[in-house]
Amino acid sequence: MRVFLSSGEASGDAYAAALVREMRHLLREWATYEGIGGKAAAEAGINILVNSSAWGAMGVAQAVKVAPKALAGLKVATLHLAAGEPGLLVLIDFGYFNVRLARRALKYGWRILYFMPPGSWRRDKQGRDLPNIADEIATPFPWSAEILFEMGASAHWFGHPLKQLIRDSGVESEKRHVNRVAILPGSRRHEIDLHLPLISNALAQLNQPGLVAEFAVAPNVNGTSLAKAWKMLAPHRNDDIFTGGDNYGVLKRARAAVVCSGTATLEAAFCDCPMVVVYRLSLGMVFQARITGFDPTFIALPNILLDRHAVPELVHKAATPAALATVLFDVMQEGKTRRDQLAAFQEIDELTGPSDAITQTAKLAVQLIRRPPEAIIRIGKERIEVKPR
Repeated sequence: MRVFLSSGEASGDAYAAALVREMRHLLREWATYEGIGGKAAAEAGINILVNSSAWGAMGVAQAVKVAPKALAGLKVATLHLAAGEPGLLVLIDFGYFNVRLARRALKYGWRILYFMPPGSWRRDKQGRDLPNIADEIATPFPWSAEILFEMGASAHWFGHPLKQLIRDSGVESEKRHVNRVAILPGSRRHEIDLHLPLISNALAQLNQPGLVAEFAVAPNVNGTSLAKAWKMLAPHRNDDIFTGGDNYGVLKRARAAVVCSGTATLEAAFCDCPMVVVYRLSLGMVFQARITGFDPTFIALPNILLDRHAVPELVHKAATPAALATVLFDVMQEGKTRRDQLAAFQEIDELTGPSDAITQTAKLAVQLIRRPPEAIIRIGKERIEVKPR
């Protein structure tokens, strides 16, 4: 049995790795695991045909830069899916790429599981193509499953998989260092370039003696290069720490965090680490926002999920060193701001359900692998499921 997984960013890569580990426990049949991913997937024993570590992009300008690599990867993946017997294709987020890959895989008879469908956090709509390209969908939010089901998809909500990643990491809650701040500056090059000067100037203005910054280095980021860039910006900060492969430990040790908007904001919430969310836009992203009129109410996942300002957001021009220093100081102190965030994190924990979503998704994947061929009939884009005799 062939299992092909496709993920395009660091978070998806971690989900792919965890899913394969669970599937190996459940699947007695012999299987090969291969696909598109990065370091975490490779370490889990997935044969990486195309490395997608540098594919992460925000906005059209950044997407244009990575498009040639992604298109080349799509061609490699398509040729691979066309060769030999079809198996199970597991798609993880990265909708622009994975929806196209799914359409091609259908022609060759692959069964498709979409894990973490794109835009699943939206409460008003879901991807219109998803019911037509996926045999099964495992989504992290209950409203996503409901919308997809109404659209005709076989959709499941098992909880948010990030909760199981944190639970299975083995990282215990530690006594928080009163004078330590976690820094998660982003995993994309432009994010790091824009956020490091902001953070270094903010810490200088904070002027809190003995404050140590511990950086959580993303899997696709070179920790040595990051440390050198930081040293050039903050030459007098000799006690700062750069930690790779331990985001949850970094967040659980810190008093508070400065977090680049993205999955890391949800990691901080699940680790009960009060935060300030920052995001500075590149010139291309500013231009895109102006011509499209894009102006979201919230950018941080905790705020999106709760539909209120549960955590402070400093976006683009509002992300100044003075503003960050002021808000970070407030978050680090005992008081209403900190208490309100911790209470909001409990709401998010309840909202996001059980902590075994990856195990349950692995079971769904194995069921799909073992489903008799006659149980699925496809007519064009439409799918008809027939119970086998």
